[in-house]
Amino acid sequence: MQETPVRRGFLFLHAICYLLPLNLIWAEGGISGMVPKIPSSLKWLIDKRARLDAEIKKTQASLTSAKQLIEELSKLEDDLAAIDRSLGLHEIKVEVEHIRPVRSHYVRVNLPRGELTRSILLCLRLREGIPVKMGEIVSFIEARHGDLSASAGNRAMFHRSVHNRLKALFREGRLKRHHDPSSSKEGVWSLVDDYVG
Repeated sequence: MQETPVRRGFLFLHAICYLLPLNLIWAEGGISGMVPKIPSSLKWLIDKRARLDAEIKKTQASLTSAKQLIEELSKLEDDLAAIDRSLGLHEIKVEVEHIRPVRSHYVRVNLPRGELTRSILLCLRLREGIPVKMGEIVSFIEARHGDLSASAGNRAMFHRSVHNRLKALFREGRLKRHHDPSSSKEGVWSLVDDYVG
């Protein structure tokens, strides 16, 4: 292939990204006698690519988890339909739509360090200033970070973790409380910056 300035530039960038350790590339002044000092615009492109690549891998992992959840949901729905058919054959008529769901006492979530705070803030930000009940925040986090491969955790302890983090964010001045802390009513929260009164 004919050597052109564009191709030479591409090969140089390829060498930077894949053949040399980034910690050496970004060392002050570059590598003496081998690589000139990297322009800030090139550093930005390399950093941007690395971040985008990480986001793609994170999204792909989430997609895999979502597929597992869909498969599990399909199985649960099949089991429920089988029970409904059995109830329909019973001589005592049972209105299945009047049977209230019983929530399990465990939860399966995968929360990396710092993700609980990020998820709380995201949930409140999406509501654009409308106060949100703690139960809705918990449900949002469960849906966002549901992981069937995670070990089963106690739901009450998970609620307590969210509650404690909400109080900590309130003390940091990042959240506004819309309930009386001395009451037994469910807490209601919003972001300070988004609150419209």
